[in-house]
Amino acid sequence: MNSYTKVQYYLSLFMFITINILFYFKYLSKISIACGTIASILYLLFIFLFLKYKPTFKRKLINSGIAVFIVVASILLFFIPKELFTADRWLIIDLYWDSVFNGLYPYDQRTAIGNAPGAMPFYFLLCFPFYYINEIGFMTIISIILLSIYFYRKSLQRYSLFFILLVTSACIYWEIFSRSTLLINATLFTFFLFYLYSFRSFSTRKLIWSAIIGGFLFSMRNVFVLPLVVWGLYQLFQEKVSPRKVFLWGTVFLLSFALTFLPFITIYFDQFWEVNPFITQSTLVPSIFIFIFIILAIIGSFFCRNYNDVTFFSLLLLFGIVTVHVINSACQYGLEAVIFESKADISYYLFCIPYLLQILTTQYKSKELVQ
Repeated sequence: MNSYTKVQYYLSLFMFITINILFYFKYLSKISIACGTIASILYLLFIFLFLKYKPTFKRKLINSGIAVFIVVASILLFFIPKELFTADRWLIIDLYWDSVFNGLYPYDQRTAIGNAPGAMPFYFLLCFPFYYINEIGFMTIISIILLSIYFYRKSLQRYSLFFILLVTSACIYWEIFSRSTLLINATLFTFFLFYLYSFRSFSTRKLIWSAIIGGFLFSMRNVFVLPLVVWGLYQLFQEKVSPRKVFLWGTVFLLSFALTFLPFITIYFDQFWEVNPFITQSTLVPSIFIFIFIILAIIGSFFCRNYNDVTFFSLLLLFGIVTVHVINSACQYGLEAVIFESKADISYYLFCIPYLLQILTTQYKSKELVQ
């Protein structure tokens, strides 16, 4: 893959640092404002120094570091209570499967504070093994393992930077111990989109199977429609892939996606049309913004000249729609309420992390080897 432009790199770096500073400041400020501020400044200083001197570690050292990180995080899951954080995705998963086993329509159930399941069916199916063992946090551990395997196969320089960005990111620690599940969603779908970059060479068999898998993966979060629109239009108008081929892929994709809803339509027909995840998920931003971002995805796809542009523009759309959510909440409740009272959910920025890691590590060039 060719290098990203300087503008793409520096904007990606800005986004990555911004996301982590939000997490450092928000959650460490619960100790004190000074603690949150100092941690944010130290993080910014560390990233600046690391990128300035650009050390590269030996592969064995990185492997050991990641292994220790995963083992320690897994052990801590048994000691850090789920209730310590305000995020309730683990509770929503419990509610969903408890409802299913009690013969209730899961999308019409609510937690004690009024939250309803908003993710799509395949997401909950993916969560089931972790619901069964009563530890949702291992989903994020698996996403870290997948990311580590992906970057292990890249250059040593990229692997080194991935390791540093991983272990210094407050958002990753929050994602693990809050038992959030956004990173596994983002990782699986981003890897799938990277795989689609070889779409032009797909045989009919690959085309159909990738569409089936894609339909299932899309049945997690509808926000991924934005990078899908960019990729699809890029295939048609820049890669000049046959419209018939794209249409066939899209048809199978949609049928596969629709199949995940069939049990609910069959068993809970009336309830499904009244309450479903399309309605629940659309509350992230007002409907007008959803329409605007889809239009932006369509227009922006015509300016993509290569797959780096597709990746970067997909990232911009995801970061942008979450930022609109944060700004909209700040306008309604005030900035202080957004930061300290969780009136906006900054965890949705986790959707951007796999894209950011891809872009930032691609540009990384080593100056020295750290023993």
